Amino acid sequence: MRRNKQSGMITVSTLFMLAIVGFFFMLVFKLAPHYLDNRMVQSAFNQVGESDISGKSDAQIRHTIASFFTINNIRDVDIAKIVIARGDAGTRISLDYEKRFAMFGNVDVVLNFSNQYDSAQ
Repeated sequence: MRRNKQSGMITVSTLFMLAIVGFFFMLVFKLAPHYLDNRMVQSAFNQVGESDISGKSDAQIRHTIASFFTINNIRDVDIAKIVIARGDAGTRISLDYEKRFAMFGNVDVVLNFSNQYDSAQ
């Protein structure tokens, strides 16, 4: 009678699995900070929007957002790209930006973010 011998994964498949897991960990560690920064940008817009922005100038609104960015260590977002549009219904603050960084070798990752706050809503 033949005994069945149970064996685990061989070395090659173990290394392959570790490479896949390592790739996903690297992906998370490189992407997560940018998404957290974007969340802080949206939080800054909401915080500025909760105050009375109809009585503030565009420069005051930008200064308030810039202060929030400084406090929360958001350095890669250009304050000059913030668009402030005023209308009869209210004030709209928007910012569209992209983050580009090298993943490995000549492979780059591009993240596009679009944030807005509308006081009319």
